[in-house]
Amino acid sequence: MKRKSKIEEIIKQNINFEYYKIDDVSESHRGHAGFVEGQETHINILIVSDDFKNLNRVARQRVLNELLFEEFKNGLHAVSYSLFSKEEYKSGYF
Repeated sequence: MKRKSKIEEIIKQNINFEYYKIDDVSESHRGHAGFVEGQETHINILIVSDDFKNLNRVARQRVLNELLFEEFKNGLHAVSYSLFSKEEYKSGYF
């Protein structure tokens, strides 16, 4: 199973989301640290969920880092997070 699909399953099983989007941006990191030919090493994740409502930015990222711990151990090099509550996302708070 591709890493992007694994991450999608992790999110579906652990986050009550309104919306999510996962993008593999590994190719744009060619020549940089952590890039491995043919592997999904750099990922962008957008999640809109009220699970984040009372958490600050760092706490939200910690939640995802814990969920993705095994992926980081197995070659995931970097993740860029955009994590919003429904209200923040709808109001354009970001």
